[in-house]
Amino acid sequence: MGLHITRLTTALGATVEGVKLDELDSQADELRAAWIEHQVLVFPQIGMDPDQQLALSRVFGTPEAHGVDGGDTRDVTYVDDDKLITVINSHRAGAHVWHTDATFRDHPPVGALLQLTEKPDVGGDTMWLSTTRAFETLALPLQELCRNLEAEHGHPPMTGTAVHPVVRTHPDSGKEILFVNRGWTNRLKGIPRLQAIDLLELLENHIERPEHMMRWTWRLGDAVLWDNRCTQHYAVYDYGDQPRGGHRVILAAEG
Repeated sequence: MGLHITRLTTALGATVEGVKLDELDSQADELRAAWIEHQVLVFPQIGMDPDQQLALSRVFGTPEAHGVDGGDTRDVTYVDDDKLITVINSHRAGAHVWHTDATFRDHPPVGALLQLTEKPDVGGDTMWLSTTRAFETLALPLQELCRNLEAEHGHPPMTGTAVHPVVRTHPDSGKEILFVNRGWTNRLKGIPRLQAIDLLELLENHIERPEHMMRWTWRLGDAVLWDNRCTQHYAVYDYGDQPRGGHRVILAAEG
């Protein structure tokens, strides 16, 4: 039996069942094609050990240690001896804002693979949105304006800063991406501050429309892979003081 891929929304997301963790080479091309098409892949209750999680990650890219290249300087705990699998939990600063990972770096990660290991009794969903779909649904005059803009990302001294085009092209799909996010984008280059605040708010509100989103209700052992080049995500904080955690592998930037 091959892979069984089920689309979750028209904007992004699909579940993937039938993954053979001991025969990944035979499924690698199909998995990579599904990732480019759907942007977010959910592997329901796949239940991987650290070696298996790293092996699946390597189908899509190269795992890297967190905190490199001007990255987030907060303390990080690792699962494996090579320090490639990061422990994510509700006791560390959460991701309760829409963001793309580490856009404060000159070369942000390609993506990430997160497996849930600790689940609250209620709540704790994660949402993703497609910045490809967000660009496609932006009015044509605004698309043209954004193609000529650059934005600065980062919050020193916690992170470094980087400047990126507001519109980027996905290297695999060839589609244009609206590349600003509420979590890390702090200003538009060459635009007066008050005008930049208003324009960023317009773009971020448009990106965060529900039509651009998917939402996943986790079960223990679920894993989700997202393409960091063309998505944003938001960890919903609706579970109070209950623990919530997982193991994450970051996929290094290409080139």
